[in-house]
Formats: sequence, structure tokens, C-alpha cells
Amino acid sequence: MTAAVAFNEDYYDQVLHEHGYRRLGLRDFDFSLAGLTPATLNCRYLCHDSGDAFALTPAKKRAVTTGFGMSGVPHLATISHILKMIELQKGGETCQIVLGDLDAYNGKAKPYAEVTELAAQFGEYVKCLGFDDRAGTLRTQEGHLPALEAMYLLGRYVDRDDFDRAEEDNHAYYAARGIVDETMTYRRALSLSLMAADFIALGQDYDAVLVMLGLDEHRYVRFAQQAIKRFDQGAPIRGDFALSAVYTRMVKGFSGHPKFSKSIPGSAIDVDTAPAQVLQLLASEPADPAESATYQLMCQLPRYDAEQTERLAGHCLEGGAAWSRAVSDLTDYILDLTRRWPR
Repeated sequence: MTAAVAFNEDYYDQVLHEHGYRRLGLRDFDFSLAGLTPATLNCRYLCHDSGDAFALTPAKKRAVTTGFGMSGVPHLATISHILKMIELQKGGETCQIVLGDLDAYNGKAKPYAEVTELAAQFGEYVKCLGFDDRAGTLRTQEGHLPALEAMYLLGRYVDRDDFDRAEEDNHAYYAARGIVDETMTYRRALSLSLMAADFIALGQDYDAVLVMLGLDEHRYVRFAQQAIKRFDQGAPIRGDFALSAVYTRMVKGFSGHPKFSKSIPGSAIDVDTAPAQVLQLLASEPADPAESATYQLMCQLPRYDAEQTERLAGHCLEGGAAWSRAVSDLTDYILDLTRRWPR
């Protein structure tokens, strides 16, 4: 069976080096955003790609976007993304959350009825957690004509090789488990094209777009950025907007899986995980911040600031009473989040 790529500091450094992403030691962010200090941003996120250009754009002319595939109920890494978008929205950013129903329908070959039902549940859940869909955008891909039209118009500026270069690093791991097609099939190419069009459609109305994704998905943004660079004077869609990205670290998966995944049972804590199992999983992680999914969740969830996560790293290494109390507190917080999922 194909071995997984390990999402550790060596992996992060390799990606950042190979693709020229900004890396300044522990100071990847040297600017504030949505009222968050650089220290807190460096805790929440791994790095940014031209995020400073986004921050320099007037607030009314910029927007943040993210999206989730409807391949299963949300796990804690997905929930942390939702909460981070809510945090950015409350800090004054215009935010968009795209529910990837068509992405899961084609990219993961999920049944149409299943993805539409999941999208409805996700939409209700996102609002229950605090996202204001009057101040921002919460939508599915189905029926959103601007993105669907942009996907078609984008086709003129995309090469076949672009799709192969956009494969996730762990694609082979998922293909070997029958989760995705082994090759870049037509339906997967459509899924990727629509994801890029989601970014570009937003750029028709804003001068700067910031995409929030996990670092393992950085090639999706590069796919869109490379296509935009090929726009000529006759292009019927706008390319003169800044397309930036902010990337999160991955949360290490349970049972030996590389990361939390909606498609792999047992890899994550999700909204269906039994309360007793949540505590058992969190309390059983190693006393090493670099290897502990529990500590990684603490960094991802917008519950702790930079000073608190630094202190929690020390508690994790010690593995004493302070760490046990922190794990118990995190468990209560997570259970409150998972209970809100519409049943």
C-alpha cells in the first residue's frame, strides 16, 4: 500500500523552499489582519503567499475565501477553518465560504443526493457556529453562475499539464484506498477547474482575494495563479486582482493516517465521534507538541492566543496535571462544537 507523506516540519520546510513561499523563521507574518497580531497569526497559520499585498488593499476592496468538500461530515480540522473564518469576519474582513457540493460529486465521485444533503447541513452548521451570511457569502457551487461561467472561460488559459502539476502530495495515498481516481480524469479536472474558478469569480468584484487552505492544497492556488498570468488583453474575465493565500498546518491523523480526513474513517475526531472516544483520543496523544494531534488542534482552533499556545506546548512536554486539565478543557470545548451539528 502506498506510504503517506508525513506532514511534519521537514515537509513544511521543503514545500516552502521549493515554491518560494515567504519564510522568515517564526515571523512569517509581520503584519496584522482582522485585529489579530502577527504572533497570533503565526500561531493560527503556517505561512502566507503574498498576504501582505492583501493586507495593504483597502478593506472594502478585498475578500477572504475558503471551501470544504462535501465528502463527509466535518471533522475538527474543518471546523477550525470555519471558526477561523468567523474570527476574520468578526475582525472586519469580507468572507466567503464555499460548500463544495460539485467538487465532491466529481472529485470524490460522491452521490448527488448525498452531497446536496451534506451541503444543507454544513450551511446550517456554519451559521450555528456564528458565521453571518448577511455580512458575508455562504454558498454552494451548484447554481452559482459566475463561478461556473468563469470555469468555462478559464479553460482557454489552462494546459493539460497544469492539472497533473496540481495533484496533492498525498494523492497516491488516497487513490490506493479508492477514495479518488488514480489519474487526473475528466471529472477530477472539472472539480479542480471549478475550485480555481471560485477564487477567480470572487476577483471580479474585489481587488484582492485571500484563499485560506491547508498547505497540502497549495497547488490549487498556484493552478489559478498560473492561469491568470496567461490572460491576454482579450480575456473576457478580469485578471488584474491580487490572488493571495494563507496556509494552515495539517492536524496529524489518528490510526497512522497522515492527516484528519472526512474520507477516511478513524483518521479524525468529527461531529459523530462519541464523547468518551473524544477524550480518549485527545488524552492518548504523545507528549510532544510536534507529534501531538491534541496540541496541533489547540494551535488550529481560534480559542488560544500565541502566548497560551506557547505555554500549552510546555505543558504537553511535561505531561503533568496542567496538561491533563488543558486536555479536559479542550474536550469540553470540542464536544460543545460537535453537539451543534444538525441531526
